[in-house]
Amino acid sequence: MKSKKAQPRRKPSGKATPRAKNGRKKKKKSTAPLWRRLLIKYSLLALLAGLIGLFTLFGAVYIGLFGKLPDKETLLGLRNTNASELYSADGKLLGKYFIENRSSIGFDDIPETVIEALVATEDSRFFTHEGIDLYSIPRVVIKTVILRDRSGGGGSTISQQLIKNLFGRSDHGALSMPVNKLKENVTALKLEEVYSKEEIITLYLNTVSFGENVFGIKAASQRYFSKLPKELTVSEAAVLIGMLKANTSYNPRLYPEASLRRRNTVLALMVREGFLEADAFNELTEIPIKLNYRKLDGREAPARYFHAFAEREVAQILEETGSEYDLYRDGLVVKTTLNAALQSHAENAVHDQMKKLQAAFDEHWAGRKPWGADEEFIWKSARNSQRYKRMKSSGASDEEIRTAFTTKTSLLRYTSDGMEQADMTPLDSVAYHQMILQAGFTAIDPNSGNVLAYVGGIDFNQFPYDHVRSARQSGSTFKPFVYAAAIDAGFSPCDYIENERIIFANYDDWSPENAGGEYGGYYSVRGGLANSVNTIAARLIADIGPEAVIEMARSAGITTDLPKGPAISLGVADISLIELTTAYAVFANGGKRIKPVFITSIATAEGEIIYEAPKSKPVQAIDPETALTTMYMMQSVVDSGTARSIRSTSGVRMPLAGKTGTTQNNADGWFIAASPGMVCGAWVGGESPLVRFRSTALGQGARTALPIVGTFLRKAETDNATAAITRKSFPEVSAQIRLDSYCAMYRDKMGLRLFESLFDGEAREEKRELRQEAREERREERRRGREEDGKEKDGWMRRLIDKFKKED
Repeated sequence: MKSKKAQPRRKPSGKATPRAKNGRKKKKKSTAPLWRRLLIKYSLLALLAGLIGLFTLFGAVYIGLFGKLPDKETLLGLRNTNASELYSADGKLLGKYFIENRSSIGFDDIPETVIEALVATEDSRFFTHEGIDLYSIPRVVIKTVILRDRSGGGGSTISQQLIKNLFGRSDHGALSMPVNKLKENVTALKLEEVYSKEEIITLYLNTVSFGENVFGIKAASQRYFSKLPKELTVSEAAVLIGMLKANTSYNPRLYPEASLRRRNTVLALMVREGFLEADAFNELTEIPIKLNYRKLDGREAPARYFHAFAEREVAQILEETGSEYDLYRDGLVVKTTLNAALQSHAENAVHDQMKKLQAAFDEHWAGRKPWGADEEFIWKSARNSQRYKRMKSSGASDEEIRTAFTTKTSLLRYTSDGMEQADMTPLDSVAYHQMILQAGFTAIDPNSGNVLAYVGGIDFNQFPYDHVRSARQSGSTFKPFVYAAAIDAGFSPCDYIENERIIFANYDDWSPENAGGEYGGYYSVRGGLANSVNTIAARLIADIGPEAVIEMARSAGITTDLPKGPAISLGVADISLIELTTAYAVFANGGKRIKPVFITSIATAEGEIIYEAPKSKPVQAIDPETALTTMYMMQSVVDSGTARSIRSTSGVRMPLAGKTGTTQNNADGWFIAASPGMVCGAWVGGESPLVRFRSTALGQGARTALPIVGTFLRKAETDNATAAITRKSFPEVSAQIRLDSYCAMYRDKMGLRLFESLFDGEAREEKRELRQEAREERREERRRGREEDGKEKDGWMRRLIDKFKKED
């Protein structure tokens, strides 16, 4: 048989595929490459697996496998920690106490411009979505991820950002981002169910960080522009909202150019969303950023020493009242007695005088040190330094510490104009700062006890020790209590005392000297006080006894331990500035003792009063005539005595009495001034009594402390905001007090004889006895009055008790 010839393969003709014998079309073989088919197949499988994984992850998140999600009850109980605020009596913010610097406000206190800037920048569909903006997801992927255009913002809505701010994010390894995002999405949906849009906006703006440990729009407005949110301009609102993207990179203080660009971006977004006209945009972008930066916990913050003192005072009040409020978390409103204008005048007066005085002091000791070659003095101070304590606690040996303290390094040191860098050894730094003079100042209302100004030192950050409350030797500022006791004992301002040294044989032959070493002649009682003559004060206390002086000081409110010997007449007792200033108030208000008041009220953030200071009730502590006579004599100190420079140099014109004080070796300089509306005092000295002027001409209180008071009072009486306090007049003294005080302050022996020939000495002695008897009678009347008042109160209480007994 012939074999069949092989047929050549036919090319496809494009005709219909012939049917199989069973009548079905034959399958056309796929012409796609294998790799493409596999890619599509596995991509679909991956997508399916991803969807399954996503739903599984969502379920795991929802049921709490990655941590419990906040429920609606938790969301309804959302509460930020808020800073407590310290206010002056005239409503000025003095400082805050906080863990996080935040002050929450209500929706009505947020300006519309802030809300518009926020919505335009962070979440343009905020008012239409329900917590998740589905439309933003493609935009984020295409514009932000692919095209790298960051102007469009992120994908998180305001609600999601709020959840992140409130609850933070957890670490779940590789799943951290999707898990946290799912948590935020789910919680944001719940948040929108329990809060209105206005409430969410308010929560957000009270929560978000603006850098520098500042949280919330109110704290940010105060920090960067020194104003409340309602007072912000459109430009300022855009600056703050622009910070939300990166609060350090767009900080207007640190990076003004970047902040300006970001502000303009926010303004452009506001135009895009219809919140701002194009013409307004063009004008606003030409305006530079003008900050009014005010950091209430920095070097320039007002009343830093008072802020620290008030912190302890408020804590004590909360403890004593059994309050459960937290000063650092609960947003309390603390109102104080400080007058903001007077506080500013006080701080400026201290700064100006201490800058001049420090320059004079440095020149005075040029090339020398008050402690001489005594190295142990400096090492003792070094051992109290933080550097020394840190090295000691870390286990460093004494030799290692000594080496470190005597090796030069770059250190910061204090100057009146700010901190400066210097190459010096830590031991030299200790010595340098020991040579810095310190100061304290306070002012108080003599009628209410309200503390009006409080400056505890020259720089709280560098020298936090409070010299308003620290006790130092009081010197001649204590003498008014000696003279008041003498007046109370029957002495007249015109009684003459011999200006000669006196020896106290019972006190180790103690014999005080006059500061200038001048003796002879006779001083009137008034002249002895005006010129601060030590021998006169000593002879008075020899006559009336130390006990009478101590009783007078106690009556005025001095509680410090007082020595029981005659040396008390020269002010050897250590007394704090606040105690001494408060005690002087007894002369300014007719003999009534007061207690200093610092805090007037404490309220919750909602306005509920949880503490209110009881009304101050001055107590008649010394005879009114004694107080008026002493005050009248102290006016001579200011008008013609040791404090006369407050008139001639400082230019103070207000009615004023006062007393200067200088302690041994010029270690402490004092001046206390009293007027009908205010008593104020200043102290100046070194941290150690060794640090002082060698010359009394330079170191006396009239040269060191008085200028602070003089500058303060001059500013107060020329400032319309405070002038009313300085315009009050002393009560009119009786004709008898004027007559008793009308005499020369000093007479020599011949002059005294002539005076005594004109005014019978025996008659004057009889008058002294009569004055003493009259004061005793007045004291007895006041005592009987107090007893009668007590009986009335007891009788009232007894009747009330009897009534309840009958009812039972």
